[in-house]
Amino acid sequence: MALIALILLPFLGGIFALIAGKAEPTAARIVAVVFLFCGVLALAWTYQHAEAGRWMMMTREPWAPAMGMSIILAIDGLSFIMVALSLALGLLTVVLSWNATDRAPLLHATLCWTVAASNGVFLAFDLVLLAFFWELMLVPSFLLIAIWGHGDREAAAIKFLIYNAIAGLGLLAAVFWIGASGPTVSFDAFEVAERGLPPTAQIWLLLGFALAFMVKLPVPPFHAWLPDAHTQAPTVGSILLAGLLLKTGAYGLFRFPTLLFPQGMEVLAPYGLILGAFGTIYGALVACGQTDAKRLVAYTSVAHMSVVLMGICGGVHFSLMGAGIIMVAHAFSASALFLLIGAVYDRVHTRDLRELGGLQRSAPRFAAAFALFFSATLAMPGTANFLGEALVITGMFQVNWLYASITLVSLVVSVVYGTRLFQRIVFGTPRKAQVTVDLSFRELGPVVVLAIGTLLFGVLPQFLMTGLDPAVNSAVEALRAATP
Repeated sequence: MALIALILLPFLGGIFALIAGKAEPTAARIVAVVFLFCGVLALAWTYQHAEAGRWMMMTREPWAPAMGMSIILAIDGLSFIMVALSLALGLLTVVLSWNATDRAPLLHATLCWTVAASNGVFLAFDLVLLAFFWELMLVPSFLLIAIWGHGDREAAAIKFLIYNAIAGLGLLAAVFWIGASGPTVSFDAFEVAERGLPPTAQIWLLLGFALAFMVKLPVPPFHAWLPDAHTQAPTVGSILLAGLLLKTGAYGLFRFPTLLFPQGMEVLAPYGLILGAFGTIYGALVACGQTDAKRLVAYTSVAHMSVVLMGICGGVHFSLMGAGIIMVAHAFSASALFLLIGAVYDRVHTRDLRELGGLQRSAPRFAAAFALFFSATLAMPGTANFLGEALVITGMFQVNWLYASITLVSLVVSVVYGTRLFQRIVFGTPRKAQVTVDLSFRELGPVVVLAIGTLLFGVLPQFLMTGLDPAVNSAVEALRAATP
């Protein structure tokens, strides 16, 4: 029941926050925090009662047996890390939106529902249940952009919805084909993996899954929704997009191709490497030309998530471990940058790099925070980002030196956009928009939490690597078994 609670608690928190907020808006945010914190306690209980072996805990409950559907939830180190990240970012976004006045109860409910749907993706192993949560994620994310966003928010929200909903149809079609392919109708991912699927079918089915995952990741040419969504979304929306929703795409690519389609992965992985290599360079180069700080960080996400795709498609231990670490590290650094840029925008009402500058003089806490997370974005030693990038590059040298070289070139380009963003915001003389109010305590708390995560996992990576190791080993073994 603990695994079900990890989904139900945030979902019920959203409902009760909405109800409580009708009487007293302050009650909504308190209810959201309480239910999300109870989710943290449920996760801690799961860790304390973890079973020995590959899976820490597994739940099977009947749902619609006549239709081959069950509630199958399982958690290992990878899922545990992603659920912990989901709950942590959920709590941080509630704290950041504490003083929100525009439909605050619905806002806090939407934040909770985003966490609930994401947790469902990280835990579900019934394929229909996975597809259900995958599509459910779109609803609160759409609301965050469309209701609380800026500028042309409705167009950005619709673009986000169209891209991800259409891509999700590929996942849904593949799921239904899998369910009907066996002697009996079954959507149990473990059962499907055990009986195996025909090699040709694996290729086509993997394309359906990969389309949904790569649009959410995203990598070029499936990324066009991301810059607009990030630019128009509110700060908390950008944090959840970068820190959580993009990671569901990375998680899906990490988890299901090697579990269900190892032979298909063996065939399609080289094409994934090509897409990833192109995305790393494309995202970095386009980021160099941006003047809107949010769009710049959005394109850096395209570059970093393309490195994750390369790590997963590399299929060796180093690259897979590096991809898993980047998933977590990028969640910390990108979320923090969107938080800081949003805080600057709240003060001066612009994100134009040509109008900003001089934070080191007028707001030193801002400047120090930007310095730390710029360093993380550049994968400087001592940050978790450095470890992830280093492991992926090492793995790429085992696969093909050309891909490793491309990844290194993208890191060089990242120095250009990183130092440009840092110089335009932190150094120089104040321009048209001068920030005179430094980070508040409500903003500084989440920044410190994200900074601790960035540095802790950079200096003591064994905490992450130990958790990721079973999933990495399982993926490597599946690919080896599929190799002719």
